[in-house]
Amino acid sequence: MNPFLSSLLPADDEVRVRALDRYQLLDARSEKVLDDVVAATARLFGVSNAMLSIVEKDTVLVKAPYNLPAPIERVPREQSVCSATILQDDTTVFEDVEKTGVPGVDLTLVRQLGLHFYAGHNLRTPDGHNLGTLCILDGPPRRFTPAERSLLSRLAAVVMRLLELRRVLGPHTGLTASLWEIVYRAIGEQLKRLTDLAQRIGPATGRQLSPAAAQEAGAIVGIIDQFLASTLQRR
Repeated sequence: MNPFLSSLLPADDEVRVRALDRYQLLDARSEKVLDDVVAATARLFGVSNAMLSIVEKDTVLVKAPYNLPAPIERVPREQSVCSATILQDDTTVFEDVEKTGVPGVDLTLVRQLGLHFYAGHNLRTPDGHNLGTLCILDGPPRRFTPAERSLLSRLAAVVMRLLELRRVLGPHTGLTASLWEIVYRAIGEQLKRLTDLAQRIGPATGRQLSPAAAQEAGAIVGIIDQFLASTLQRR
């Protein structure tokens, strides 16, 4: 086995990959609601790049990419920092990957893309499997505060709730499209507020805006939870 990849496999990786299959995520087609959450995340943190990473058996799918420096759909698992992130329970931050390295990860691709900063939080299923991450990346190194870590975890929770609702609605193909549109409209106001907050962020104000952004993220989670509860009650 590739020496890099062998150190990046959770003990329950086979079970985790089977859990991933339930979410039907393994294509790179654009979904507007996910694209909008990822774009708002990048703007809130003032970084150049963001994405959802879905960690498959051998590769990592790049889903909902925001402004990546090269068009990438999949990368080898051993070349993705997100492969290391899913081994952790908390937010993973590398303020300068060139200085610290990432244990187990071949950083060749990261260096080619000119990226130094990385922060990611797991997309964790209700039964405890890390499917991938919501991550932000930037060219220059940067400090990442505890408040920013907390906000990134809130935004990852938004994404995971959306994926869970998508899974619950999934078998009903025709109905799913119409219900997904209703969900998107329901959270649209909060997404717009997140985007507005992001546009106001500057180097001196970002920290003060974190609580407001976290509040909007929490409101989105609450709305999605209502849809989830309603959908499950009808079954």
